[in-house]
Amino acid sequence: MQRVSRSTRISLVGAFWLMGFTFSVTQSLMARQLLVSFAGNELSIGLVLGSWLLLEALGSGLLGRLARRVRPRPAAFAMLQVLLALLLLPALYLAVTVRNLMGVVPGEGMSLFPMLLASFLVLTPLGLVDGAMFTIGCRVYARLVAATQQQEAPAIGRVYIAEAAGGIVGGVVFTYLFIPYLSVTRMALVLMVLNLASAVSLVVNPHCRRLSPASIAVACLAVTSAVFLLSPWSEALQRWIVGQQWSGFPLVESRDSVYGNVAVIAQAEQYTFFANGVPILTAPVPDIAGVEELVHLPLLFHPQPRRVLVVSGGVGGVLHELLKYPLERIDYAELDPLLIETAQRFPTPLTQAELSDPRVHIEHVDGRLLVRHRAGGDSAPYDLILINLPYPSTLQLNRFYSAEFFHLTRAILADDGLLVLKAPGSLTYVSPAMGHLNLTLRRSLQEAYPYVRPIPGDTTLWLASPSEAIITLSLEELVRRWDERGIPTAMMTAFHIRFKLDEERWAWFRQSLHKRAGVRVNRDLHPVGLLYGLAYWNEMFSPGLQWFFQALEGLRVMILVVPLVVLGLILLLARRRWPALERATIPLAIAVTGFGGMVADLLIIFTVQALYGYVYHIIGLLLTAFMGGLSLGSWVINTRLGRIRRERAWFGRVEMALLAFWVLLPLVFMLLASPLIPISLSALSVVILLVLNALAGLLVGVEFPLATQIVLREGGTVEGTAGTLYAADLVGAFLGAIAVSIVLLPGVGMVGTCAVVAVLKLGSLALVITSRHR
Repeated sequence: MQRVSRSTRISLVGAFWLMGFTFSVTQSLMARQLLVSFAGNELSIGLVLGSWLLLEALGSGLLGRLARRVRPRPAAFAMLQVLLALLLLPALYLAVTVRNLMGVVPGEGMSLFPMLLASFLVLTPLGLVDGAMFTIGCRVYARLVAATQQQEAPAIGRVYIAEAAGGIVGGVVFTYLFIPYLSVTRMALVLMVLNLASAVSLVVNPHCRRLSPASIAVACLAVTSAVFLLSPWSEALQRWIVGQQWSGFPLVESRDSVYGNVAVIAQAEQYTFFANGVPILTAPVPDIAGVEELVHLPLLFHPQPRRVLVVSGGVGGVLHELLKYPLERIDYAELDPLLIETAQRFPTPLTQAELSDPRVHIEHVDGRLLVRHRAGGDSAPYDLILINLPYPSTLQLNRFYSAEFFHLTRAILADDGLLVLKAPGSLTYVSPAMGHLNLTLRRSLQEAYPYVRPIPGDTTLWLASPSEAIITLSLEELVRRWDERGIPTAMMTAFHIRFKLDEERWAWFRQSLHKRAGVRVNRDLHPVGLLYGLAYWNEMFSPGLQWFFQALEGLRVMILVVPLVVLGLILLLARRRWPALERATIPLAIAVTGFGGMVADLLIIFTVQALYGYVYHIIGLLLTAFMGGLSLGSWVINTRLGRIRRERAWFGRVEMALLAFWVLLPLVFMLLASPLIPISLSALSVVILLVLNALAGLLVGVEFPLATQIVLREGGTVEGTAGTLYAADLVGAFLGAIAVSIVLLPGVGMVGTCAVVAVLKLGSLALVITSRHR
């Protein structure tokens, strides 16, 4: 052990704490920015975290080996802090402009595999530095404070705890201070200044009166960064970076809400409003034919509409067409309430007329939250509920296409009312993915409504009603009703109505859907609508991946469980013959725990989005809850590590606790998704999910120090143990992030994913309790 001053020890612990703070904020920041760049697809969160973790593993395992050639001095860690600080702004720029680098224009979606590639490329520098910082930090701290090998395991644990504690504070600060008050550029600059200041404290020798050239250079960098942060130049840089995201399109507004980012571009006096990169509204000249069909065709099936609810896409034409009827009231809510506020900031004659009509009542809440609130109250029923949203390509959109949402709409719809929504369509050929998407919507609607019918076209309109009128009314009667109403339109005529409602077209479309078998109902906890939506996009723009989505459509839980059970039995039998497998038991268990921890983290994030829709705002808290559990678990076990003699027995108990967690987690998910939970307890439900995430982190945090102690007592070195176990943890977490985002959630849903992880954990438990290694 080297002699070090107390101030150096304090600076080191503070540097480890800052490491956790920095990467907690950076992960949340990059996840939010890439979520917008990837058109709001929440599965990108898993791809982002997975890429980060793989890069951490590479930095920990590969660069960590180089740590043996570096003298264990605080200056070595300080140089990594300087490197991290210099990488923050370039990484942020890449995250904001990655669509341009991938050749994707605004409004265009991205497939899962290009998203994974883009995430990996953007995060490579930061992730490698993160992994290297932990391993080198462990070596530096262990050599400075540990007198014996027995004291090295607690030293590694203290680094782990300090990093996790910093991560907790980082998540809270990011959510409640950074997001409300700082632009993303200033967030990066704050982290840059903090890391440079910490590096200065590590490179300055308190026993030497003269400053070294390295310390002077780092101090100058820190001062320059602080001056730039406080100057108007930082906001100018922010505007330039955001403008680059929409390169080639004149950006006039970009703001964030709890639901995501809202941006407005202007072209030839035409405004297009984007929510998380997805076009939602166009004004003042809408798609006239599409708007008129969306409004007037469904209303032909209602004798006298009076009350209407519009969920999204009302401004810019839909409200204008609805106001041509003698309606009493139109309630209007958006996917993101900020969309309406932004539309009011950029008025046009059309939108001003729509929003100023006294019959239009703007509801500044999320559309699904409004429907749920109405369903739990005693408000008057609606004659028409119009869902004007893109097809379910994200979890946020999928919330409006699930069977649970359709049950909520049924509770607030009159007995002769109609629910209307859109889906991709065709009058010539229904492709497999398009057919599956339409069929899952029909099956999901039939869960709540006895009568469902489509109106085929380039955009399919789906009508659902408690009344058989949508099926039994004749075409001639509908045309006569249109003529009697005398609604002035630009495109809609009796001839157009006959064309759109032709019986032969309806029969052809039904027959096209009947050819598709095995399509499942879309549910909140099993979002197959998202799967079919992604498959439809890939069918159009990346047909080479259709085999992958076809495999996912046929995936079932038992298809995954049976091979895992067979593999576990093979490992149990093979271990008797190959002793190397015996030594790999602990790292393998850590890898499975890392896999499960990341899956739990992401499943809880996805559940919040599927049920409430505002994960964009609280993603920092969700990640922080997991880190908080990690910190607490590591601290509790680390304080008792010196008194524990039967580490393997304790390790087995933690494995059992993890298995119990995975058995209980799906039950909690089903309870929270149940209609038995009133809307007044929504905030409590989010708190429960945060606690669950913390519990998952706690169990993971307890296991890591125990594994460290076991491997060190059985002959491992500090560098090898820290690098191997940390890499095993991160590789497992990476595989979990990728698997749940690309395979498990779309293929088998949240409950099925929990079953798969429970089987994995049962296998690792069996390996641990049958291990003979000493």
